[in-house]
Amino acid sequence: MNSYLKVCKEILIRILLLLILIFSGCSKAEPDYVFFKTENREKLEVNAVKYCHGDFKVLQEEVYGPYTRASIQCMQ
Repeated sequence: MNSYLKVCKEILIRILLLLILIFSGCSKAEPDYVFFKTENREKLEVNAVKYCHGDFKVLQEEVYGPYTRASIQCMQ
């Protein structure tokens, strides 16, 4: 009986650890950014549609030399 409880406890701990790994991997802590060459705005659309799998909205743009970082919001 005692070994049965140890096995159940070990299985429960493994299941809980697996669930923690699964749910922590699904969180989205980083904002959505897309980098593109400043002259080539078509690349922004291509990368943003690829990242968002559809519609998006540009919230802010920051220029870094020849590149621009666009903060986007996916419309889902």
